[in-house]
Amino acid sequence: MFKNVSFRILLIILTVSIISIQSCGNKDDSVKKDSGKTGSSDLVKKDEKGQKANLKIAPKAGDKFRYKMTAKTVSKETSPATKDKEVTTEQLMTYYYSQEVADVNNDGVITFKMKYDSIIILSKGSAGGQEQSILYNSNRKDSISSKPDFIQYNALIGQEFRLRISPLGEIYDIFELEKIHDNIFKVFGDTLSNQDKQTIKESMGSDALKSVIQNQFQKFPGREVYKDSTWNFTVETNLIFFPAKNILDYKLTDIKEENGDFICTIEANLGIEFLSKEQKEKELTFKITDSQTGGKGTVVFNLSKGCIKKKETTTNITLDLKLSAKGQSAKSKQVLSTMLNVDLLQ
Repeated sequence: MFKNVSFRILLIILTVSIISIQSCGNKDDSVKKDSGKTGSSDLVKKDEKGQKANLKIAPKAGDKFRYKMTAKTVSKETSPATKDKEVTTEQLMTYYYSQEVADVNNDGVITFKMKYDSIIILSKGSAGGQEQSILYNSNRKDSISSKPDFIQYNALIGQEFRLRISPLGEIYDIFELEKIHDNIFKVFGDTLSNQDKQTIKESMGSDALKSVIQNQFQKFPGREVYKDSTWNFTVETNLIFFPAKNILDYKLTDIKEENGDFICTIEANLGIEFLSKEQKEKELTFKITDSQTGGKGTVVFNLSKGCIKKKETTTNITLDLKLSAKGQSAKSKQVLSTMLNVDLLQ
């Protein structure tokens, strides 16, 4: 009954969102006088309660940034589908990309010109003592780069597109993707129907890229926050088949001046609450019998430049499941750990 059913956890990266804050107060409360950086007195202030910061995404037109993003996912499964043996899969993805601020409108909405310079993907799998690995590197052309799984990454390299993001860190849309789509179409020649092309556009559209790029940024709530104060944010999501709620707790642990810029450090903790521990898919019932979930993160934010300087997040999820169908039952164990690092290179 259960041997032909795979319950592998979807490879996901749980984004640890750090919240930001909108400015208010008197200019007389500033920590120190404006040292030549426009608006610095509005970013960090001091009153009888202490220092407070106005966190927001606020670069200037013409600013250029280069980033490295590393995402590692390790999943382990023990279930009837794996003949009750532990099967491990691991994926390490490294992105190098550049962004340039093309425009900042009157509402503070930023338009970035962005392109990927290189992408490296290492996938590993092990079961029963056997290991397999695949390495994709966009910097070299080999048999791996021509495989269907990697065509979309080849199409991205060196192609400029644009994204719009609010000062509160939410990506509105990603556009000017036509050249990327054309690169994919060329690989398939005349074999694609109009429906095929539409499917490719959807799979490599704004939403697909947004889910990756949003990890670089943080979503901010639009209020000021004091040093050493805490706040939280919740968002509903789905983990495998189960509706859940991410509970994110934050603390602004440090505000300091470094080379003329204000640098903020924010610590984050992630809790996961399952809204339902039993779900059905056709004739099969999944029930969580035990769970261990959590995560943490650290974000170093350059307040003066309005950009992430460094971000590190980790999550760990272990689920024990009971699978039931037509009077039969079986057990499954799923383990997922993720790591996300974002580094500003220049």
